[in-house]
Amino acid sequence: MEKVPYGHSLELELSDFGPIAEAKIELRPLTVFVGPSNTGKSYLAILIYALHRFLGPGFPGLLYGHRLMSHPSPLPPNLKENLTLSDREVETLLHWARENFSKPGGRRASDPDKIVVPDEIVALVRPLFEQMDGFAEYFDAEVRRCFGVDEFRQLIRRPRTKGTKVTLRRRVAAEAGDAEPLEFTFSTRGKKPGFSSSVPPGAPLYAPAGESPFRWSIRGIAEGLPGAADPDLDKELRQTLLRHLFDEVFTYSFGEAYRYAYYLPADRTGIMHAHRVVVRSLIERATAAGPRPASPAPALSGVMADFLEQLISFDDGPKERRNRNQDLARKLEEEVLTGSIHMEKSEVGYPRFFYTPEDWKEEALPLMNASSMVSELAPVVLYLRHVVGPGDLLIIEEPESHLHPAMQVAFIRSLAEAVRAGIRVLITTHSEWVLEEVANLVSLSRLPEKRRKGIDSAQISLSESDVGAWLFDTRKRPKGSKVEEIRLDEESGTFPSGFSRVSELLYNRWAEIANRIEESQVR
Repeated sequence: MEKVPYGHSLELELSDFGPIAEAKIELRPLTVFVGPSNTGKSYLAILIYALHRFLGPGFPGLLYGHRLMSHPSPLPPNLKENLTLSDREVETLLHWARENFSKPGGRRASDPDKIVVPDEIVALVRPLFEQMDGFAEYFDAEVRRCFGVDEFRQLIRRPRTKGTKVTLRRRVAAEAGDAEPLEFTFSTRGKKPGFSSSVPPGAPLYAPAGESPFRWSIRGIAEGLPGAADPDLDKELRQTLLRHLFDEVFTYSFGEAYRYAYYLPADRTGIMHAHRVVVRSLIERATAAGPRPASPAPALSGVMADFLEQLISFDDGPKERRNRNQDLARKLEEEVLTGSIHMEKSEVGYPRFFYTPEDWKEEALPLMNASSMVSELAPVVLYLRHVVGPGDLLIIEEPESHLHPAMQVAFIRSLAEAVRAGIRVLITTHSEWVLEEVANLVSLSRLPEKRRKGIDSAQISLSESDVGAWLFDTRKRPKGSKVEEIRLDEESGTFPSGFSRVSELLYNRWAEIANRIEESQVR
C-alpha cells in the first residue's frame, strides 16, 4: 500500500459563511458532519473541496500538474529587490538542494515523509510568506467556481455589514511541542479579498520527501550549475530557485490539503441517469452559432461540473491511477450491491454504465434500469476503482440516500475499510444509523482482537483519533449555525447528535395517542 504522507491534521476556522455563524473543525481520516437541514453542512464540505482543488496537485505554482491552472503562483511575478539571493545564499541553497534533491527520493532522512529545512534555508524562505499577494484573488475565484456564484458576497451571511473569514491552521510537527501553528487567513472585507499568513518564529519548516514537480525544477537548476555560485547567474534564475524552494515548503505547510479531492453530490443518482442528456445540452448550447436568447437555466456549479467531467473521463487517466482499489470496490459490490458495476465506452468514447446482479444470466442492466440504491452507490464503486488513491479526500453527501438502514450500516463499514486503506473520507448525514455505526467502529477499536470473536465484521474498526464528528446546530444568537465537535459518549456508546430527542418526541406522541384511544374505548 502507498505510504500516506502528512500525519498532522488540518484545522479550519470560519465565520459568517452561508448559514454558518461560526465553525472550528479538524479534518481527520473520517470526518462526519451531522445536524438539521439548512445548517451549512454542504456549504462547509464544498469549501473544503475548493481548498483542496486550489491547493492540491493542480496548485497554481506547479509547472507540471494533473490539470492546467488559469492563474499564476500566489507569489508576485517579481520578488522584492531585497529578497534576491546573494552569491553566498545561492551557494548555500544549491548545496542543500544537491544533498536532498539531487536524486529521486533525496537523502535518506530519519522521517521518510519529510525533510527538515535547516535554519539558514528557513531564513531565505520565511520572508516569502509575506508576499503572497495573489493568493486571495485566485482562491476567491476557485470558491466562486465551486459554488457556481458570480460574487463571493453571495456566500456571506451578512454581506452589507460584515465579510467572512476562513483560517487554516496546521501544526507541522508534534515534536515542536507548544510551538504556534502555521496559519493562513483569507478574508473579505469590502470589495477586495485579503490574505495573510503567519509563520511564528521557531516554527519548524519541512519539505515533503516524495517526488514533486517543484523538486524536478530545483534538481534541474542545482545539477545544471557549478559547485560555486556563478557570478553571472542572473536575477531571474536566482528568484526562480528561491520561488521553487518556497513552493516545495509551502506544499508541506498545507499537509493533507495538498492532495486530490473528489466530491459526490447529494443528487448523484439523478446525474447518473441523466448525465448524457446534460452533457449533450451543454455541448449544443456551447456550439450553437449566432446570438442566443438569455436562458433561465443556471450554469452548473463547479462541484457538479467536476463530477460530470470525471464521470465521462473514467479510465482516461494515468495507468497508475486505474484499478487502484479493486478489493475495496469489489467488496462494496459484493456486500452492499450484490452485483457488479462496469463501464463501456461508445464508438465516440462516451461512457455507458451497467449493473449486473449476482447470478444474473441475462444482459447487464443499464444503470437507469437498476434500483436507486445501485445508482446511488455506483459512483462510489467507480471512484474507488478508477480514481481515488491513498491520501486523497472523498467527500460524499448523504451516504444514506436511497439505502435501507441495514445497507447504510454495511456501506459505512465499506467506507471505514477505505479509511483504513489510507483514503480520507468526509460525509454529511442526517442518518441515525450512519452515526451509530461510526460510533460502533470507534468502540470496537477499544476491544482487543482476541475479545472480538463472534462480533460481525470484527476486523473493521477505527481509532477515536481517526474519527471526528461535528454537529451543526442552529442558534438564535448569533443567528445562524454553530459547528462544534461532538465526542463519543461512553455511557450510551453514541455521538450525542439530537436524534434521540426526535425518538423521544415520537414515542411521547404515540403514548398520547394510545392513551386517548384507550380512554375512548372505556367510555
